[in-house]
Formats: sequence, C-alpha cells, structure tokens
Amino acid sequence: MVTRPRAASALAGLAVAVAAASVLLSAAWLDQPAAGAALAALVVVAGLLHSLRGGLSPVSALRASPEGGRWQLRLPSGWRDAGLLRCSRGAAWLTLTLQPLPTGSMAFTRSNYTFTVWRRALRPDAWRRLCLLAQVEPRAAAPAAPREAE
Repeated sequence: MVTRPRAASALAGLAVAVAAASVLLSAAWLDQPAAGAALAALVVVAGLLHSLRGGLSPVSALRASPEGGRWQLRLPSGWRDAGLLRCSRGAAWLTLTLQPLPTGSMAFTRSNYTFTVWRRALRPDAWRRLCLLAQVEPRAAAPAAPREAE
C-alpha cells in the first residue's frame, strides 16, 4: 500500500493546529471569544476533511521496463499502462507524474497520478534503476494545436 510519509501528515496536523490557535488568539484580542471558538472549530473541521481527502493514493504499485520505456500503475481496477509526464528527483525521493494510457472505456479521461517513491523503500539497485529509467523516458509530447483546413 502506498501512503504519505508520517512527517507530511504530522506537518498537516500542525498547520491546522496553528491556524486554529491563531483564530482563537485573534478573537481573544478582539474580545469575541464565542466567535473565535466557532471559527476555530470550523478550521479544525476543514483541516480534518482535507486530511481525509488526501490520505491513501490509488496507486498501489509501479512497474517500469527498460524496453521502450514502458510504465505500468497498479490501480484498484488492475494494472494499467502509463506514460511518464514529469519527474523530479531529490537525494532520497523521486516524484513521478504518470498518465494512464487510454483504453476503450477511458479514452477521454485525462487523469494524472503524482506520487513520490522514497529511496529507503527500495533496494539500492532498484533505486538506481528507477532513477535511470525516469531520466531516459521520453517526455510526453504536448498535443498539437488545432489547425484550419487548407
């Protein structure tokens, strides 16, 4: 299962707590503690709803093949071929944006999946191979602009 790192979740919780505390402090300065408590409760509820929305990724696995730069994502519906749109790399992470290739029923959807692969989650040889494959993958070409018929 692919999840967000704990530090990212903790940082989101800290941001919600700071926002709620700021609302309460501002209300106390304005001598409106009841309004401040109501606004702080709204901030907390909004933060909780946001954290529930961004929990688990629908991508549970990734496969990459050196032959032809082939990528596959395992989604809840099964394995899907995908094209690499973007990648960015840090010392211990690789963020990939992949777009599933169109199939019969999904020919018109333009959903992209962006996720991060952490170095510590892979063996060193698998990490090096993934980084190399992400760098040599030809980027998806931008769609051609419509032209008038001559």
